[in-house]
Amino acid sequence: MLLICCALLTSRQYFGDPILCIQDSSDDDAAIPNNVLNTYCFVTSSYTVVGPTGETWQGQGDAQRRHAYYQWMPFVLFLQSLLFASPHAAWCNWEGGLVRGSLMGLKDEVHGPNRDKLRTLARYFAARLHTFHIWAAGFYVCQLLNLLNVVINMFFTDKLLGGNFYEYGLQLRQYDLQTLERSPTDVVFPKLTKCLFRKYGPSGTIQIHDALCVMALNVVNEKIFMVLWYWFALLALVSGLALLWRLLILGLLVCASAHSHSFMSVLAQRALGTPVTLDPVYLSPVTQRLDCGDWLFLQLLGANMGTRVYREFMEQLVQAMEQAKQSDLQPLWNS
Repeated sequence: MLLICCALLTSRQYFGDPILCIQDSSDDDAAIPNNVLNTYCFVTSSYTVVGPTGETWQGQGDAQRRHAYYQWMPFVLFLQSLLFASPHAAWCNWEGGLVRGSLMGLKDEVHGPNRDKLRTLARYFAARLHTFHIWAAGFYVCQLLNLLNVVINMFFTDKLLGGNFYEYGLQLRQYDLQTLERSPTDVVFPKLTKCLFRKYGPSGTIQIHDALCVMALNVVNEKIFMVLWYWFALLALVSGLALLWRLLILGLLVCASAHSHSFMSVLAQRALGTPVTLDPVYLSPVTQRLDCGDWLFLQLLGANMGTRVYREFMEQLVQAMEQAKQSDLQPLWNS
């Protein structure tokens, strides 16, 4: 979505007329060519005047608010697209194809060669217990990066728009409900701005040309950042809830490991995606021995398996865990 917005603004900004300025000059010889004036006002930025009643372009007021953000819009949107793709790219690189490689060749059936592959996968899982700590830590870090990425992007977008992004969506809503007199789009993305062009006249004095500029590109900008405000807010909420869910699962894991037959253990197994058709007591050999890294690997395996295949895999895993436990308890002189 950010790349589409970037392409849209780039096409309008560099291959169209993002700004059109007119000047009030009685002497045609002293007038500045329109293409020069447009380029100058776009490069140096235009401004609006903050009067007693708010934003205006007529020039009545003491304070000026300059608008230079539009020069950076395509670059910022492109950078944001890279930032939003980075947590997923980092996880794909960190995960290293472990889940895909483990499921390679499996089909949605529970008999024949597929059952043998499930048995082999269960034995592999049982043999690799407690070796997924660092692997799982990378997943939780990427989950945290999802939330931090949204917050950081909102912060820099707010700085780019002069501190007007945080409440932009809320102010739009207030304006729609007629509780706000002035539209925030007129303040953040004005359609009419001013520009001053200074040059030396025939007598050597500096002549000031006052130009009025139409910012047609801001019609697109206000729509883009309205969508981005609501999208960022939704992503921040979902990312925060996802992180809280992961922390809740870690807490359930502690309870499940300490009390394998308790209600918390049953709740933890269901939250982690174990088949509901299997008795939690039957799964207790698995629950007692897995840590957070093992649970994460198991959960990702289940998310990429069919229901019947996952059930068969869990049954094979219980058997593999029981065999591994018996091997650990076997006396050395019988081995």
